[in-house]
Amino acid sequence: MTALAARVRLAIFEGFLSEARPPVVEELMPAFDLRRADAEAVLHDLADARHIALVPGTARILMAFPFSAVATPFAVEARGRTYFANCSWDAVAFHAMLGDEVRVASSCHHCARPIEVVMADGAARHVDPASAVVHLALPPSRWWDDIVTTCGSSMVFFCSPEHRDASDLCGPPEEAVSLTPDEVHALSGPIYARKFDIDYARPGREELLVHFARIGLTGPYWEL
Repeated sequence: MTALAARVRLAIFEGFLSEARPPVVEELMPAFDLRRADAEAVLHDLADARHIALVPGTARILMAFPFSAVATPFAVEARGRTYFANCSWDAVAFHAMLGDEVRVASSCHHCARPIEVVMADGAARHVDPASAVVHLALPPSRWWDDIVTTCGSSMVFFCSPEHRDASDLCGPPEEAVSLTPDEVHALSGPIYARKFDIDYARPGREELLVHFARIGLTGPYWEL
């Protein structure tokens, strides 16, 4: 990233954290002394680099992972505010990003039963029901084909493996996987932990593969 893009990226995350919403172009323009075209170009560069996602056809920020600009079934309480995560994984990843206790309020994708997860001190301290799982219905190699659809309709909670199996999101092991909140937290580490560092960089393919293997996530599903 350029120095400007790094500063804008950080401002987006800081804006989400303080206001539970992203900044808009008209706020970024005076903050960084940019013309509209230049501000929009930076946002599109950040989207191309997979730091954010934009509303298609616009320069409006829809996602800054794990933050969502719109209401979702994944509410996260942290630092005295309520945020929306983009998906079940992002909801748990708030703890990896902030390090503080987070409380996730969601629902089973199959039956809408409430699901509660409390993450603190690097682990799931409360999961209700205890059988709840985070389900990823697309393999990593396909997540970025359409990240909005991936987050919006394929990364969900189920209250039990039985309800996952009864859902149309159930798939063979090379195409879908279910994880515990603790496993998701471990998965989140290198992707989310330094989001508020000015020099944050998304881990590359080889780094991710090493990380997957280190935490025991191997097999066809985890190929990139």
